Amino acid sequence: MVPPATAICRQHLSFMKWADELLLDAIARHIPHETKVLNHVYLGELVWLRRVQGDKNVQITQLAPPADLAALQAAWPELHREWLDWASTLEDWSVNIDHLNLRGEAFSMPAWQIVLHLSNHGSYHRGQVSATLRAAGIAPPATDLILWFRQNPTV
Repeated sequence: MVPPATAICRQHLSFMKWADELLLDAIARHIPHETKVLNHVYLGELVWLRRVQGDKNVQITQLAPPADLAALQAAWPELHREWLDWASTLEDWSVNIDHLNLRGEAFSMPAWQIVLHLSNHGSYHRGQVSATLRAAGIAPPATDLILWFRQNPTV
């Protein structure tokens, strides 16, 4: 049986949190100066949160990344909590979220599409971070969605 959009979206947000935490920890332990891509992922998650919360005009370019690794480590758990709190109260995942892209063009997309985009966006960039770790001779943590599902079979 296929779970409803509510379960799928909440699962993907939990997966996103898990995968972000694994890579942030790996970067912190091995190459703490390499936070540029993780900051981008963080800002992407932040701008979309502000949009789903009703700020249709917010742009990623208006947001400042955390100042350093310690600030990112402090800010990201709160951002994940806000996403999960938002998702825990949303009942209609087909509700449209109005927003502007970087060119100022207006769009309206259902919440479920935004959450799946956000999860996919993070996966793409976590792959880049994994490549950076490999280039430094460090085995990156596995952050595949299937691993998260195997670790969370009842979610």
